[in-house]
Amino acid sequence: MGSETISLSVVSGAIVTILAVIGAINAFNMVDGIDGLLGGLSSVTFGSLGIVFYASGNFYLAHICLLIVAATIPYIMLNLGCPLGKRFKVFMGDAGSMFIGFSVVWMLVRGTQDPAVISFKPVTALWLIAIPLMDMATIMIRRVRKGHSPFRPDREHLHHICQRFGMSPHISLLFICSLATICAAIGILSDLGNVPESVMFISFVAMFICYFLIMNNISKVILLLKRLLGYPVATDANTVTSAEVKATNNHISH
Repeated sequence: MGSETISLSVVSGAIVTILAVIGAINAFNMVDGIDGLLGGLSSVTFGSLGIVFYASGNFYLAHICLLIVAATIPYIMLNLGCPLGKRFKVFMGDAGSMFIGFSVVWMLVRGTQDPAVISFKPVTALWLIAIPLMDMATIMIRRVRKGHSPFRPDREHLHHICQRFGMSPHISLLFICSLATICAAIGILSDLGNVPESVMFISFVAMFICYFLIMNNISKVILLLKRLLGYPVATDANTVTSAEVKATNNHISH
């Protein structure tokens, strides 16, 4: 980081790349919890990738990213039941979410590691997939700390927390995609503004620590916010709202 380049051996580089690929695929797979969320987050990421590729003069990959966004928009509409109604909803499933995750990480690897393609800093990639990455890491750490398998399903994802706070599924979708857009914008502007990689990385780590601490004490945070905003407070901060149950009945928790 900073002014120095970290060089890995062939073996260690391959291991890091494999772990990064598996991590990104799993992050996008685990975030698929409410209608439209996976499509929305992937559109934010691919749209951001299109911008940085275009800014660096790599129009071919920029066009591919924008084509993926264009192809995802009809899916999002049908996944939300628009315009044909809930009877004609379509779902991406594990195969679709894994394909999205693999496509994202393939673009990230090419954009940061391929000498003929390099378009942005490696640390920028963290900002482009910040929400899925932080959600996955936080959930897995919390599960391990509780003595559970990191892959055990639960209701502690960000979209579950949003609905526990009282947001509807659509408002939760808009809120989370807005957070992802803000993170991606920070990454893009920092990359184009030549902000030092050390500053970008330290900022991302600081943001992740704040995210982890908030999610790790989410019951207290929800109670505090509800009191500050004048919302009725349940006796049990972990009570699952009817909106959350309804939104998750048709999904497999990851």
